[in-house]
Amino acid sequence: MQIPWEAPLGTVTATSTVGSSTTTTQVTVAQFSPGIFTTTQTGSGQGIIVGPNGIAAPSGAFPGSQPVNPGDFITIYCTGLGPVQNQPATGAAASPSPLPQTTVQATATIGGLAAPVSYSGLTPGGVGLYQVNAQVPAGVTAGNAVAVTISIGGVASNSVTIAVATPAPHAHQ
Repeated sequence: MQIPWEAPLGTVTATSTVGSSTTTTQVTVAQFSPGIFTTTQTGSGQGIIVGPNGIAAPSGAFPGSQPVNPGDFITIYCTGLGPVQNQPATGAAASPSPLPQTTVQATATIGGLAAPVSYSGLTPGGVGLYQVNAQVPAGVTAGNAVAVTISIGGVASNSVTIAVATPAPHAHQ
């Protein structure tokens, strides 16, 4: 479910109908509430994060998956990054041109280190789906469960994991 762009901030009444069953509840709408999607759909564990060669996960965890390397660019799929420039209509797909960037730039950390962010905004072609494009920082510790978080507007996301490869040793000449 996508909260309409026009929804006011604060407590609002949300109504959902499935078949003949209708549920009404009070929900809080905040400007920022970042959340990274996970493969387990629980908000923890392996994040839905794509590296240069497919999903970036512990080796063998998913077909075609492999760890990322320091310096690689990754795409972190998430929700709750707030208003964007070039906002589509509620329920409409985001346009690829011009890109619907967030009005406040998100930040990212990987393994506790700041990761340079090149884009935070809606995913072109997606409805209400955000992404953060970041570069895996040099010096990040390798492992199959390296922590990844994003923040925007002073609000931090859930912590998820990604696999980071051990850098290949440099040949001495």
